[in-house]
Amino acid sequence: MAARSSGIFPIEGFHPDKLMEVPVTTPAACPTTLENITTIRVVLVNAAITGDANVTVTIGGQDVVFEAGDLDLNGVGISHVRGSLCDANNNMVYVTNAGGGSVSVDRVYLDAVDF
Repeated sequence: MAARSSGIFPIEGFHPDKLMEVPVTTPAACPTTLENITTIRVVLVNAAITGDANVTVTIGGQDVVFEAGDLDLNGVGISHVRGSLCDANNNMVYVTNAGGGSVSVDRVYLDAVDF
């Protein structure tokens, strides 16, 4: 049996790809066609969310909202989306909403889990 990675994503096997980094505030075209990916993993890295704050990641017209309870102790949040639902456009973007708390995020990435 192969040993698991001891890195930041030991279970997921995720390796950040600069091309799949989601920009903040200004939408950008994804370098691959989102609706052709069976499962898309959305990953927040080094995030901190308190109170009613959240991070909304929009990919192909689908919103994925992360709240304080969605992060692990390392500030990592992971969610999965079906690519077939991302057919509105091929854009990706995230925004932070302080609401009644605070929010910070170092990076947001997409990962093509299944084609």
